[in-house]
Amino acid sequence: MTKHRIGVVGAGAIGQLIFQQLSTSTSPLPNKLSVQLICRESESQQQTLFFTNINHAVQHKMITVLGQHTPKIKKLDVIIVCVKAYQVDDLIDALLPTLAQNCHIILLHNGMGPHISLARKLSDYPQMGLSLATTSQGALRSAKWQITHTGIGQTTLGHYSGLALKQPLKEAILEAIPNASWHDHILSALWQKLVINCAINPLTAFYQCKNGQLANDEYKAEITQIITECIIVAKADNVELDDLACHELVYQVITLTSNNLSSMYQDIYHQRQTEIDYISGYIVARGTHHNINVPANTLNLQRIKSLETKYQQ
Repeated sequence: MTKHRIGVVGAGAIGQLIFQQLSTSTSPLPNKLSVQLICRESESQQQTLFFTNINHAVQHKMITVLGQHTPKIKKLDVIIVCVKAYQVDDLIDALLPTLAQNCHIILLHNGMGPHISLARKLSDYPQMGLSLATTSQGALRSAKWQITHTGIGQTTLGHYSGLALKQPLKEAILEAIPNASWHDHILSALWQKLVINCAINPLTAFYQCKNGQLANDEYKAEITQIITECIIVAKADNVELDDLACHELVYQVITLTSNNLSSMYQDIYHQRQTEIDYISGYIVARGTHHNINVPANTLNLQRIKSLETKYQQ
């Protein structure tokens, strides 16, 4: 039986969650999967992973976490890149020379932007392909090798450029990740997720509140303007988004994740770099490209940049 070799790059909360789901699935197709977790360090290391599933059951297992210099990376059929958006370019530059010539790359991160530069790089690798993914699953990392699955959500994947992901691999990944689906127009799905992130993440980080607080009337006008600007910029990028559907999605997420602290809120709280350049910043950049004024998203970009500057001094 042919094994499909998959590497999950990035050992953060989502990276470890996807690794757990791919490596422990009991459905028939993923039995043919060989899954490796790859960290951003250069050398491999033995680690015990602790995982609390959605039903609060705690599991643990010892694995070899591959370093980026291990020859095993050359044998991978697919890598799923689960790092912060601002880490993608440098990581791919380091990995590309070590990957198999026909390795397929899947990007899974918040925000948008890295797919554009990566697609250009892959023009020099004609046997490779690029797919994009987004997930609304929740995961919390309480220690470096200890995560908790905090929320059931949808994971969506789709083709972006280069050679398509081989059908057996596609089926195996979709079977292994719960509530995963293939989207033929992946940019539309990513834009919908971007609208949600633009409306929730910077506001919760700036106002230092849980997601649910944004349901209050005092935030309604600000959220409406953010969504409107995103829809206008998306249309200029040839992606049609429905205004009513976007509003419903945003408030649905606010309700379903009412007790959650957004990733951007947590980044600000822990004085870490945020992904604002790939969320509000992406809207501002594409707006500038199309000569579209986006004041609400520009304000959010400036707000978060200001907060980052305070703790970087």
